[in-house]
Amino acid sequence: MTRRSVTEMSAPPSTRVPPGPLPILLVLGALCVLQLSQVLGGWPHGLLPDALAERLGVPVFLGSGALIVWLAPRTVEVRAWRIIGLGTVLWGVGHLLLSLLPQPPSVPSAADPLFLALPACFLLALLRFERRWPSLPGMAARLDVAALMVSVGGSLWYFQLAPRVLHVHDVGTSAVWSVRSLADLVVLGLLLAQGWRSREGAPGGTWLLTLGMLLVLTADLGFSAVGAEHGWPDVVWPLAAVVFAAGAWRASQRGRAPREGSRLHGLHARLAPYVALLGSFTLLLAMPERDDLAGLGALSATFAVALLVAARQTLALRELQDHRALLHHQAHHDPLTGLGNRTQLDAVLRGALAGDDEVGLLFVDLDDFKFVNDALGHRAGDQFLQEVARRLCSAAGAGHPCIRLGGDEFVVVLAPATTATLAALCERVVLALRESVTLAGQRLQITASVGGALSTPDERDPAALLRWADQAMYEVKRTGKNALSLYTPGVHDQLAARRILIETRLRGVLDRDELSLHYQPQRDQDGRLRRFEALLRWTDPELGPVSPGEFVPIAETAGLMVALDNWVVDEACRQLSLWLPQFPERQVAVNISPPHLVRADFLPGLRASLARHGVPPQALELEVTERLLVENEAQARETLRALLDLGVNVAIDDFGVGQSSLSALLRLPITTLKIDRAFTRELEVGEPGSSQAQAAYTVVQAIVALGQALALRVVAEGVETPTQAQLLQNLGVDALQGYWIGRAQPPEGTPPYTRPGGTVGLLGSA
Repeated sequence: MTRRSVTEMSAPPSTRVPPGPLPILLVLGALCVLQLSQVLGGWPHGLLPDALAERLGVPVFLGSGALIVWLAPRTVEVRAWRIIGLGTVLWGVGHLLLSLLPQPPSVPSAADPLFLALPACFLLALLRFERRWPSLPGMAARLDVAALMVSVGGSLWYFQLAPRVLHVHDVGTSAVWSVRSLADLVVLGLLLAQGWRSREGAPGGTWLLTLGMLLVLTADLGFSAVGAEHGWPDVVWPLAAVVFAAGAWRASQRGRAPREGSRLHGLHARLAPYVALLGSFTLLLAMPERDDLAGLGALSATFAVALLVAARQTLALRELQDHRALLHHQAHHDPLTGLGNRTQLDAVLRGALAGDDEVGLLFVDLDDFKFVNDALGHRAGDQFLQEVARRLCSAAGAGHPCIRLGGDEFVVVLAPATTATLAALCERVVLALRESVTLAGQRLQITASVGGALSTPDERDPAALLRWADQAMYEVKRTGKNALSLYTPGVHDQLAARRILIETRLRGVLDRDELSLHYQPQRDQDGRLRRFEALLRWTDPELGPVSPGEFVPIAETAGLMVALDNWVVDEACRQLSLWLPQFPERQVAVNISPPHLVRADFLPGLRASLARHGVPPQALELEVTERLLVENEAQARETLRALLDLGVNVAIDDFGVGQSSLSALLRLPITTLKIDRAFTRELEVGEPGSSQAQAAYTVVQAIVALGQALALRVVAEGVETPTQAQLLQNLGVDALQGYWIGRAQPPEGTPPYTRPGGTVGLLGSA
């Protein structure tokens, strides 16, 4: 068997592709044009047999209905479109049956039930649409559609129903035409309701169905008004059937449900009331008589339309007012917490300060809130801010506005206020915020720094009051956080001015070469001074000597710590290069801020300094605080591992007073633990052997045991008395550091000896 034979046997039998719907629609449209030409007398007499010429519309009805049924499976609501197609087919059968009956046919005739099948089928289909895609969700849309329906109903009454009811004495004829007209009107109303959406929201083909039903209603009105002698209704009816088929084609193209929530007040919604009024008043102007029953019905419909439009406009005004109120609320409130924002704060303060009473203001700043976002994510951070807002409102009480300035900053306004009431409010706020919060299964206890200020008779400026409270809050931040402070005129102003001056002078400190390093020794158990901690010192020509406790926090908030850290590391390496030829065992410890340690450019800069001065990595130790354990543990672990691989030692400074996690300590690659001076100081608190001193002794003993278990070097800071030194040495601390061992000195003042032996008091007397 040849390959060709195999291919022919395996190939499926060829199927003929059916023609698309568009050519069929074009053919149906051409038949409508032929019928229009025949009605207008545009073709020669006898071109088509009279029987065929009179029935040109029937193929259009039947073809359109069949096309709708064929396209229904391609739409979203299959059954509804099949019902519409069935109604169109029955409508065409009715026209065929009517043409076969003796002329003029009697009314009611056998064709009338088939004619009524069209609105009945439409009604069933639209009910399915309505169940699936509820329309007219708002009162405004209902009023618009009602006004249009009453306007169309007025015309329907005047031109069709009234003449039939008042002048035609055949009850059957009047009943048939009344039922047909009312059914068409109901279907048109439902179609308008479904189409009362944006183009993206209406079910596919809805507006074409509406247009087709409008054509049907127009043809029915025309037939009722002019009779059968004028043939234009016979052209409009088939055209409506073609429009129905075009709607099915449109629905099959879209092939989807309307998008949820896409109902919009588009152009049709804005024009609907005016179109309804225009139609009703045009009918009134066109009526020759208004005092008969037909005229009174049209006049009543016009009055009803006017009432509906008036109700619609009243509703629109109310919606506009509600919208303006919503915009005003959004402009004056924080979207996350629902508290007021800066705009509302300004309005509240201006209103309160306009009177004679004193006004109090609290400035609340959460301590270390960034930890929540970093550890639990911004969603948990948002929930935490919402809980803070709730507690603030509860602590402040009714009548005292609470404001969120942004981030983790809040303000509470107290008016009228006194120093006592302001201090009491500060206490309530601090206590309320100290309570723990459970987020994502974890208990968090984030504290707050609170500053308060009270207006004076001479100063009624909102900006000044806010600035005073901010200065008081910053003083709390500077002195340890988690407390409150009330603004003191003069004192806080001087502190704020000094803070600004320090920041300004810091920005040029490296260019002016005003920094230096002093070195504080660490005494090992064998009495040697191998290691020194480099401590940064700054002497400014204007400010004089500035304490690191004062300028380092300012440098951190001003974004200057990276530059200062880089200078300290490079200067320490330079000094080591001078010491190592004479003291090869000497090492220097340098403090590094945690954010700088995890920067991508930190390690390359460190390597460059070591290489530039020819210093071995083992001679350098980096000290980081416990903040590193909680702010960015994963990145910190990677950086610390790289430092140890390089040969640089790593120490955790001030251990035991921060937010240490023992599990994190196990995972972090470090070499040294430095016990905070707070524990060293507690060793001599109270009488010898007191419970407080004994507790401190137990804690230090546990830290030393922990360090030994992890093979870490343990250093005790803040050793200032021989008793402290003796106790710590007995506990097995590897090294001591403090004023009793030696104060920080410039490089030329450091002890030159590294001899072994000696007693504990040997170096203390130096």
